[in-house]
Formats: sequence, C-alpha cells, structure tokens
Amino acid sequence: MPNKVENTGIVDDKVYYNVNNLEGEMMRYRNNSLSYKLGMLGILLSLLGAFICFNSYTWGVEVLLKLAINIIILLFGFLAIEKVKAYSEKYSYVLIGMGVVCIARIFWIPLILMIDYAAYLKDSTVIGHLGPTITGSYLVNSYLPMNGYFRGISAMVLFACAAVAFIFAGLIGLKKSRQYAEFIATQDTTKGV
Repeated sequence: MPNKVENTGIVDDKVYYNVNNLEGEMMRYRNNSLSYKLGMLGILLSLLGAFICFNSYTWGVEVLLKLAINIIILLFGFLAIEKVKAYSEKYSYVLIGMGVVCIARIFWIPLILMIDYAAYLKDSTVIGHLGPTITGSYLVNSYLPMNGYFRGISAMVLFACAAVAFIFAGLIGLKKSRQYAEFIATQDTTKGV
C-alpha cells in the first residue's frame, strides 16, 4: 500500500534563537578568537625579547627575577587568553595589565644592556652586566650580532610589540565581553546559556 503524505498546511512558527540579534546569538557559539590570537602573539614576542636579554646579560639576581616575571607572564598569559576567549571582562583587564608590564620591561634590562655596552665601547675592561655573547669570541657566540645596541633595541622592539598585542587583545576582549553581557541580560537563561 503506497504511503501518501498530505500537506496539511501546518507551519511551525517556533524559533529557537533571537532573530533580532543574530550577532549576539553567534557569540554563544563562537569564541573571541581575535583576542586569543593577539594574546598568543604577545606571549610569543615577550618570550623572544626575554631570550635576547637572557642571552646578552650575565646571570645573577636580576636575571632570576626576570625569569620569574617571564614565568608569571606565561602562566597568567595563557590563563587570561583562555578566559578572554570565553568573553571574560575581568581577564581582559589582566591582558591590559600585562601590556603595561611589557612596557615597563622595556626600561629595565634592555636599557641597562645598552648603557653597559656604551661603557664597554669606551673601555673594554668595564664589562658591567654584559654576558659572554657580547664580550666573548664571535665564533663561539654568533647567532645574533655581538652589538649590545642591536640586542637592546631588538629586545625593546619585541617588548613594545608584545605590549601592543596584549593591550589590543584586552581592549577587544573588553568590548566583546560587554557586548556579550548585554545580550545575555536580555535572554532567558533559566535553562542554561
């Protein structure tokens, strides 16, 4: 017996999403990937700048303190970018704070490195905090130029770019988290978000 289906004219008018604010609805399912990518870029640039400083400086208390700061930036950086990816306003401020820390790092070891290198050029017996990659043999330490100015300026540029990436990641995260919070405030979330 053939099975014939008749069109009874039943129209299902139920819509399970907010048609007036599709962008808000899409934020439920999409991550804040731009802030995440900028935060990862900030972490990477911060590490590169730190590696240049570690390679150019003598080991001591200052380097251990800088190493601890880098570990903190890595840990809080990864935590913050994961939370900002899920539209956390609080961790957007953490990313902006990390950008400010990167700005402060510009004026610490890279600046001391350039000052010590200027003194070393005037009198080669005054080494200061310069490491063996600058004062030693070129053949042994040749992956970067031995010029302290080049190393200091390179680290400064990397820290500045990391600061810009962190600050923009935080600002974009703030904007999107506020937009998401405004959308969720208008929704019925009794059955989940």
